[in-house]
Amino acid sequence: MRKIKLEDLRGDGRILGPTNAKRKASEITKIARHHSATTTGDVWAFQHYWKNTLGWGTGGDHEIILRDGTVQWCYFDEDITNGVGGHNTATYHICLVGNGSFTQEQEKAFDTRAKAAMKRFDLSVKDVLGHNEFIGHSSTICPGINMMMIRDRLGAAEDLTHDEIILASPPKAVGNYRGKLEIFNELSLGMFRIAGWLIPQNGAAFLDLGYVFWIDADNPSVEIGRCRSAGIIRDDVNVAYGLPTGLRFGLDGTLDIQKHAGKKVFPMLRRTNEPNGNMISGQTVDVSFPEYTLTIPKR
Repeated sequence: MRKIKLEDLRGDGRILGPTNAKRKASEITKIARHHSATTTGDVWAFQHYWKNTLGWGTGGDHEIILRDGTVQWCYFDEDITNGVGGHNTATYHICLVGNGSFTQEQEKAFDTRAKAAMKRFDLSVKDVLGHNEFIGHSSTICPGINMMMIRDRLGAAEDLTHDEIILASPPKAVGNYRGKLEIFNELSLGMFRIAGWLIPQNGAAFLDLGYVFWIDADNPSVEIGRCRSAGIIRDDVNVAYGLPTGLRFGLDGTLDIQKHAGKKVFPMLRRTNEPNGNMISGQTVDVSFPEYTLTIPKR
């Protein structure tokens, strides 16, 4: 997969408003593969078509995979979208741009994204269906490919590495802020690295300081350690989310936590106006990722 382009279509007024019904991730029991029935287009073209031609107003796919393998995120896991009427509350939608023929880059990206979703929602290959395999949708030719072949490929492929799972994870929303974990691993012996970004949306305050935290997974009110991040310009994120270029909302920190060997830890991103990285009511935002827990190895 050559790159990941993030798109947040909720609340920016360009195509969709924040009108999607919500669900819990635990309600998701199926992953649907779709095709666009075109050989060109991107997220904006498809969302415009869904809204103005089909009259849906809530889009059709959580992710769109372009011909070069670029993945465009359209919605968060908790957003219910259209695509398989009658089954949408339980379904996560992935669409490939194509009309029965897809590129190797797209298929590689689909495998990565489908496997990441399977892990995220605790699903298996039998839960990955083509649009026309859903009850009541057998008349459509979508997804334009034999899904048994796709499921065989997913089942035979090696599991995603830890780093691939982290990179493929979707952004999280906390109020009017969005946070994304991109790296959480052991950089060198005992040195653990956390990296990602945390940005304001919808006019939220631009908090000045960024920190990364290692949190005790068995006692989430306790931190194992923290590290202040230098301001990192992430114009790929700024542009994708409609923010001015040059803003320093990237986060990256490394800490020696070898003395805590045997502890289970998960990462947390923080933006704050407090110089030591502490909480200030109304001026601190935390995005936690307890689903990605590592055990500090004993050596």
